[in-house]
Amino acid sequence: MTRTDDNDPTRPDPDALLTTARREARGGLRIFLGAAPGVGKTFAMLRTAGERVAEGEDIVLGVIESHGREETERLCVGIERLALTTREHHGQRFREFDLDAALARAPGVVLVDELAHRNIPGGRHARRYQDIEELLAAGIDVWTTLNVQHIESLNDAVARITGIRMRETVPDALINRARDISLIDLTPDELIQRLRQGRVYVPEQARAALEGFFSVTNLTALRELALQTMAERIDSDVRDAMGARGVAGPWPVRPRILVALSGRAEDATLVRAAHRMAEHRGVRWRAVHIDTGRASPLVRLALERSTQLIEQLGGEVVVLPGQHRVAELLDYARRHNMTTLMIGRGQPRGWRFWHRSLGRRLLREARAFDLLVVADDSRTERQRRSKRPLSPLQRQEWLHPVLIMGASLGLALLMHQALALANLSLVFLTGVLLTATLSGTRAAMLSAVLSALIYNFFFTEPRLSLAMIQRDQLLTVFFFFVVAMIGGQLAGRARRQLIALRASRDQTRRLLQFSRALAAAPDQDSVRTTGVTALADWLQVPAVYLAREAGDETLQVLAAHPGGVVLDPVARQAADWTWHHQRPSGHGSQTLAGQRWRFIALVEKARILGVVGLALGDQEAPPYDQEVLIDTLISQLGMAMARTRLVSDLGAARLAEENERLRSALLSSVSHDLRTPLASIIGAAGALRTLDDQLSREDKQELLDGVLSESERLDRYIQNLLDMTRLGHGTLRIERDWVTLSDLVNAALARLSTALNGITLVRDWPEDLPLLYVHPALLEQALVNVIENAIRFSPPQGRIVIRAARLADMLVIRISDEGPGIPEALREQVFDMFFTGGAGDRGRHGSGLGLAICRGMVGAHGGSINAEASPDGHGTCIVIHLPLVDRHDHADHDEREPLDERRPAGEKALPDQREHPDER
Repeated sequence: MTRTDDNDPTRPDPDALLTTARREARGGLRIFLGAAPGVGKTFAMLRTAGERVAEGEDIVLGVIESHGREETERLCVGIERLALTTREHHGQRFREFDLDAALARAPGVVLVDELAHRNIPGGRHARRYQDIEELLAAGIDVWTTLNVQHIESLNDAVARITGIRMRETVPDALINRARDISLIDLTPDELIQRLRQGRVYVPEQARAALEGFFSVTNLTALRELALQTMAERIDSDVRDAMGARGVAGPWPVRPRILVALSGRAEDATLVRAAHRMAEHRGVRWRAVHIDTGRASPLVRLALERSTQLIEQLGGEVVVLPGQHRVAELLDYARRHNMTTLMIGRGQPRGWRFWHRSLGRRLLREARAFDLLVVADDSRTERQRRSKRPLSPLQRQEWLHPVLIMGASLGLALLMHQALALANLSLVFLTGVLLTATLSGTRAAMLSAVLSALIYNFFFTEPRLSLAMIQRDQLLTVFFFFVVAMIGGQLAGRARRQLIALRASRDQTRRLLQFSRALAAAPDQDSVRTTGVTALADWLQVPAVYLAREAGDETLQVLAAHPGGVVLDPVARQAADWTWHHQRPSGHGSQTLAGQRWRFIALVEKARILGVVGLALGDQEAPPYDQEVLIDTLISQLGMAMARTRLVSDLGAARLAEENERLRSALLSSVSHDLRTPLASIIGAAGALRTLDDQLSREDKQELLDGVLSESERLDRYIQNLLDMTRLGHGTLRIERDWVTLSDLVNAALARLSTALNGITLVRDWPEDLPLLYVHPALLEQALVNVIENAIRFSPPQGRIVIRAARLADMLVIRISDEGPGIPEALREQVFDMFFTGGAGDRGRHGSGLGLAICRGMVGAHGGSINAEASPDGHGTCIVIHLPLVDRHDHADHDEREPLDERRPAGEKALPDQREHPDER
């Protein structure tokens, strides 16, 4: 937050006051921070708590992870301890922190060990730090412990150091909120000694820890991270204390360098010098630019280049809006406790003798800071730039004042007889404002000077002379000049702001359109085409997208705009370098820069997705904000590519998983039907082989007939299974035939004769039902599945009723049972695949494919199947609708037709493969 209304260094900083007030309010957090487990965080926390309890403070133990250490348990004696809650997970019982008990007890301080702990599922929050946040919100102070490797912002650094990625991390926002952080430090040698003595983990865990995480190298690096974290916190506390008390900085507690960017060529020299000094002194540095709103396109381009250089050198850039550069710079330096200011020498102001350089003003006002002025080596570049001819736009900018002032003079000459001298000045003032609106501030200043001279020369006494003999005319010209200068400045500033606002609006609108187009792209090909086309259109240069396809070792152009772009060998070399190193190359970079193409890598979590090539060398005068635009577009394109890749991978993984489950479930669902005939065949064949001499001719013939019938039955099952498998792909061509409903039902009941023992079966349909033109085997299998499903859910000595009737051009079959029924909300789900009872194919309800396959079979004939409540209110009724075909018209249909051709509109070959917890 930049304060421009009051730059008094002794004024308290509102942000610092607010931060201090938050930390001092009820519900404060204290963290005992360590470099690694075993340094004594819990021990120090308990010892401090014991001392406070002895002094009469209300402190309770929420949860303490002692890991079996006796000395830790002894420290808990004498401190009130909340009972832990019990949770079950995967058949085991765990003891966890009871958040509700702590909230009900509402102590002054509650101790909650291991801030990064992951809670057992079943509680209110998934992570322990979320429990602590609720305690803090309730106004309860919390003490906790934390290892530095669990800080979210340090996760990548810890992974590079230790080779282990920490999954339990704590957001930095919670750590920054802490009222106090106490560093508990121990040298690596002492910590390893404690491990060997069994004072950190039990012996088995200690040996594993010493062989892996707890090496001297890892512990030393983690100790450095802990010290840095603590130093940053102390430095933040110092700044907050200074701001809250209105203490004028800086305090030389921790050296910091602040670089003042000017937007000129000297910034590059300044940034490099700041980086060298920071590396030499081992301090941090930061660059700041005060944006007054008057920066030209060339200045903004120079700032963009400086920003890229600063980021490459590991610095940080801050842009602050403000009108008073020195005041804003010093205010920022005081608030962030910067000790050293670095500026460039700058260049003489020429005819603007009243402008003092930044260095002179800082020497006068920045007495508490070290001031370093860096020599400017960009003199040659400025001289070369000053000799450039004016562009058409620049010539037009300086032509406007001359033309407008000429028109103002002509209008004034026509009106000077009718207007007083003071009123005549308004004509020229209007010309100045018009010039400022059309050409900007500099042209307005020239117009103001020309207006004053013309006004004096032509209209004051003596005329046609710059001399003035009347005092009132002198004052008139003077105040006219002042008003013209002020008005021109204001109008020019308003014009700049309007232009910037329009540019920002247009860019925001185009970025929004680009984002929407990428979001709507369904696959990677569409994303590539959209991204490349947008880049080429916005930058007005050719653009390409390169990537490696599966099994290909060379980069291929997968998208290009305009089409037919061909890359020369040097460009392909640069693209390959970018692919391998994941850094930009080509035009405008530091690698293979002597060509027209620049290549930028699209990277997602260290995985390269592709390379974007832009022919930036074709541009004569690149826009000043081009680099920012390129970064934004490339970033959005990378995110869209990552999104579509993840969606594709997820879809492929889900399809593979469902295919595997389908394969397993199909085998499970027919395993009984396959095993039964095989068992009969094996038994008959074994009897023939073993008892051949003891069997009569009639017995042998009976056994052979059984082998033949069971073999034919097995052949039918296998054929049906293959038909059902092809059913899902729409490749099965069914052979229709005329068949009666009685034949289908009798065949299905014959296959279920054993399962029907103890079940009463009732058939109810008229004898004059028309014939069905269907695939008999498929419809028989569908009836078998439905009736078998009813048998499974029927009670002992239950009754199953099969009714049929003709309804218009449909045959309606109703199969009712006396089972428990299906809730209305689940009557559609029972036809989904794998709607099992939770036990898979081992459960009494089977694999969940029976009714799903029925829907596919019936739907293949143009019919439908659904579940309803039983007519008598007990059990379930499965209703099948089959279309009736006129026998005189059957010749119009192909007798070997694909299933998909007979499927009604909107009907699927097989239902969606979704997973559900129960099945009919």
